[in-house]
Amino acid sequence: MKIQNSMFFIKRSCSILSRAKTVRSLRKLLVVALAFLLWVPVTHSQNEVGDIHGKLTDSKQNEPIANHPVILNIHKAGDVTQQETTTDENGTYRFENLPIDFETHYSLSTTYDGVEHTEKDLVLSSLVPNLLVDLNVGEVTDKVTDDSSQIRVKSYTILIGLAPEQHAKEGAVAVNEFLNVENLNISPFQIIREKEAVGFSFDLPERSKEFQPRNPKSLKRSATGNYIVLDEPLPHGATVIWYDYLFHANTPQNASSLELDLSRRMQFRTDEISILVQDGINLTPHSKYFKQTKSEAINNVVYKAYAAVRGVGFSEGEIVDLKLGVPKPQSNIGQMVFIACAAALAGGFLVAAIFMLRGAQRVSEESDDGQSVSTDAGWLRKLSDVDLEHARATRLEFITRLDEMHEEQNISERVYNRLRKEQTERLTEILNQRQERGLNN
Repeated sequence: MKIQNSMFFIKRSCSILSRAKTVRSLRKLLVVALAFLLWVPVTHSQNEVGDIHGKLTDSKQNEPIANHPVILNIHKAGDVTQQETTTDENGTYRFENLPIDFETHYSLSTTYDGVEHTEKDLVLSSLVPNLLVDLNVGEVTDKVTDDSSQIRVKSYTILIGLAPEQHAKEGAVAVNEFLNVENLNISPFQIIREKEAVGFSFDLPERSKEFQPRNPKSLKRSATGNYIVLDEPLPHGATVIWYDYLFHANTPQNASSLELDLSRRMQFRTDEISILVQDGINLTPHSKYFKQTKSEAINNVVYKAYAAVRGVGFSEGEIVDLKLGVPKPQSNIGQMVFIACAAALAGGFLVAAIFMLRGAQRVSEESDDGQSVSTDAGWLRKLSDVDLEHARATRLEFITRLDEMHEEQNISERVYNRLRKEQTERLTEILNQRQERGLNN
């Protein structure tokens, strides 16, 4: 889970022993805080609700249909209940506060010009809590198109969790995949793949085992290749496709150190890709496109979330890097370069040289957290008023940039806390020196 904490100390410890005790106490407090923060989102996930909304349009007239009834059918455990609403003057409708439950699915129906129109197998989840379903009525329904340019995957989500115990020992994880697909064609969509007529298809990774289709009912694994298919044409509007499988690593090992390659070719244009990794599985995406976002709680399980940051999306036929592995340790070299550049840009080359030396000193001291940092009071007295102002501005700029890097998780918590503490202490010394010289406004 991404936790944004700014922890630093202004007072120095009187001795290495007292500093060690302080660190141990803080670690205990941090564990309690983490436990609390992990618990909070889980409690909110137990009563999640969503909504299904859209627009009712007469396709022949290309106009919205106002004041027309739309029925929502709620299917759960063999029982069907209904809700009904009426479109507004713009032809829009909305059903709100619908429970998010894997055992529940929905369908929409309306009758227009004596013909009933139905949208089936609609599923809400924590990943897709708000579902847009536009209803186009009045068109010729028996026409099928193969125009793939009108098919887009609005969101593609990969959820990685712990496999059952017997499979986890074999080096496997459980993978759920959700695709929110939209058919912009007025007519149902169908193409031919490997001499098979399918409404939708999507590749599976090579090492996937024990495939289980979840939604819709026509979803299955192809008999002619390693990909999923819909037996029926893809209807106009939104369809949520959901399935799961087990994925085995190259060699059996503990799930916390697995390396997975789920890379796939996109069969259709895809707007967004997200990867959610269950807490306790030490995996992060390798691709530069994925950035960590806030963690998600789904069915009382917390997942670290990563989203592909790419404004243009992913084009049809593009192979997307979906490799995951153990996070790489962060280097302090980048921090040293940044310190030197920031100081130089601020206009003080003397300050830059001092910051560079300080950075080198920090690297040598990384193995000893208990060692205190020497003060800057001596060299500050030797600076001119102009260089002292440069030093003040540079410290402030560095602290601001350091906070931004921490916010973006481009720096480890341990390095951030240490640098933040050190820079705050040195800024205080600069401000004190300015006050002695009567430079403060």
